[in-house]
Amino acid sequence: MVVWQELTFFCYKLKVIIMDNGIEFRELLVKKPFFRVSFHGYTQRHPVSSDVSVGNIEDKLLYDIVTQADFMREFEPTGHKINSPLYYPNPIRLDEKTGRRYEEQVIRCAFPFQYMITIKHLCHLCGNDIEFELSSPTEHEKDTRSFFDFQQGWLTKNMEIVWYEAAKSAKITGDCAVVFFMKNGRLYTKNLSYLNGDTLYPHYDDVTGELNLFARTFSDYDSDGKEVVRWCEVWDNSKLYRYKQDATSDNSIIKVLKGIFGLSGYRLVSEESHNFSSIPVAYHRVEHGSCWTSGQDSIDKYELAVSHMCQNNMAYAFPIMFLKGDEVRIDGDMYGQVKAISMGQDDDAGFLSRPESAHSFDLQLRILLQNIFSGTFTVLPPDVKSGDLPGVAIKLLYSPAVEKAMADAKEFNPFIDKMVDLFKEGYGIETGMSSKFKSLPVFGWIKPYVHQNDAELFTNASTAVQNGYVSRQTASEIASRAGYGKNYEWDRVIREQKEQQQADLLFELGRKGIPNPANPDTTGGSQQGVGRVTDKWGNRPGENNWDEYNKRL
Repeated sequence: MVVWQELTFFCYKLKVIIMDNGIEFRELLVKKPFFRVSFHGYTQRHPVSSDVSVGNIEDKLLYDIVTQADFMREFEPTGHKINSPLYYPNPIRLDEKTGRRYEEQVIRCAFPFQYMITIKHLCHLCGNDIEFELSSPTEHEKDTRSFFDFQQGWLTKNMEIVWYEAAKSAKITGDCAVVFFMKNGRLYTKNLSYLNGDTLYPHYDDVTGELNLFARTFSDYDSDGKEVVRWCEVWDNSKLYRYKQDATSDNSIIKVLKGIFGLSGYRLVSEESHNFSSIPVAYHRVEHGSCWTSGQDSIDKYELAVSHMCQNNMAYAFPIMFLKGDEVRIDGDMYGQVKAISMGQDDDAGFLSRPESAHSFDLQLRILLQNIFSGTFTVLPPDVKSGDLPGVAIKLLYSPAVEKAMADAKEFNPFIDKMVDLFKEGYGIETGMSSKFKSLPVFGWIKPYVHQNDAELFTNASTAVQNGYVSRQTASEIASRAGYGKNYEWDRVIREQKEQQQADLLFELGRKGIPNPANPDTTGGSQQGVGRVTDKWGNRPGENNWDEYNKRL
């Protein structure tokens, strides 16, 4: 009777929730999984003769679903496959004396290859700041001023750090998102990632392919790590909705019924406008998943081979003694060390020679290690025995990593464009310059980082300026991007030149005896009297100071 009363109340409660929310969570909280192609079905087709007419052969690919939790297990060495007894089982030994069986713990070696690959990819992808440029053919003064304000705001809001965190999430978990929001008239951003406990659910328009709905779910936990509250935030073109689900409020029967009917139990907590003209979320997804996916199989085999080698070394780490004969007697100490051996005339004792397997293990490990780094476009630092290398040589050494960064830059370009558009809109609201930033024809792109020779870079820029096919302003920007100067360095150069020209002009005016326009009471800036002018020798009208000057000589 109690169960049916709870069920009746539960159905009424769900009806109210659905009416209030207006959102079908069964369709909202869905996401395309990450796949890895399975070998099943490979070349399993029936042979036919050449005169048989064959239509379209249906050969469907089979996939293994990989979750973002699997990516996290691969990223952390403690979660690697080598640590699982199902993949690398512990041998079962039989004690001949007691007849009992016991499990022997084998050596398991896990290496942080995934972390190394991620950091190297991020270095080349995010090593340089995002490049910005005005798309107008002629730079007007107002556009230049607004462009400078945009660049200053981008740095002030730490958008380069936001971009790095987003790229890191995409490299590790396969997707990332950055949400922009206004609070007290100021622009803020937040990175959404599975690394931080968020599950992202993007939904796109079937015709335009634009993002028309975005949701994320996350949970609150108590001090014991027990889930207390589940949250769901939903963005559309105008509003942000927050839903709450108490994870500990429902009993097991109600939870089962919810699962059967596909009902989530979320209730609306708040609904507010996000003050943006579109969904304020920049989202990116890498279809093949983590950045080490192509080398994961080699990593598993490398860790297994090293574990086998370590187990073999441990088995033969100490010499094995053999005894031959019936009258052999060994005397040793309490630590097991042999002190004396007595034997008959035909008896023998010695140590077994250790098997030589270093060459085979070394060959196997070198091949696997090479495949790990070549398959993931990762370059280990080469041994350079000479001094500075020319730029071409450096690019050739890091060519695989640079090529991967160039490909990633193209894939992340729509994500950067969305970030720039949302930043212009939000920062324009904060600074009160919405119309200026909205009409500002600025676009950004990713410039992959390449190890370079700074001396060669400056020499090339100077040569280009001298030959006249690169402006001094462009050369100043090149030096700024190399770390030698600020992003407004060209303004400093112009100001220094104007100050120098002003000083030269004042000196020339004073030399000719013309009053200083800024202070007509003086000549050339020299304090020679008030309301009167002197000649070029410092004499007032009707005055001659040569006698006094000659006396001092």
